[in-house]
Amino acid sequence: MSKDYLPHKIDPFKSAVHETQVHGHLKIHDMQRLNSSLHSTEGEVEVNMVFAIDEQKICTIRGHVKTNVMLQCQRCMESFEYAIMSDFVAGVVKDEQEATDLPEGYTPVVASEDGMLVIQDMIEDELIVNLPVVPMHDPDKCKIKLPFEAGSSEQVETNNPFNVISILRSKEKKNS
Repeated sequence: MSKDYLPHKIDPFKSAVHETQVHGHLKIHDMQRLNSSLHSTEGEVEVNMVFAIDEQKICTIRGHVKTNVMLQCQRCMESFEYAIMSDFVAGVVKDEQEATDLPEGYTPVVASEDGMLVIQDMIEDELIVNLPVVPMHDPDKCKIKLPFEAGSSEQVETNNPFNVISILRSKEKKNS
């Protein structure tokens, strides 16, 4: 089964008038800004988008992205697979001023001067926003085990620098 790849650019305003539905794939290795956060650039992103004009006469894109990316755990430094599945609603605007006027709930997407939208850039932004701030395995899957985790019944005794004070006080009481 062959995969459909998305066009590089699309006219969101014309597509919204015709209520165009777009389905296809983008290659992760083509997304340079995203790649700097990844351990591997292999794989693809599945994208579904529906262009429409809403009741407020706003050009909208309702979309869904789905992919698995390889990240590097910041605890053990091993790679792990991270699933991204995200739905978004974007309002397409012509400039920054229109972006500030969008109602709450719409992510602003600014079309280029020629009215076109670079699909890959919009999807790349959506993926970047969905990355974890600090990528880490689930604690039970990580090679590095923390000495004490919340909810654990076992506590590890640590050297407390204030233990010296309690020792000195106990000696002081004995000498009194």
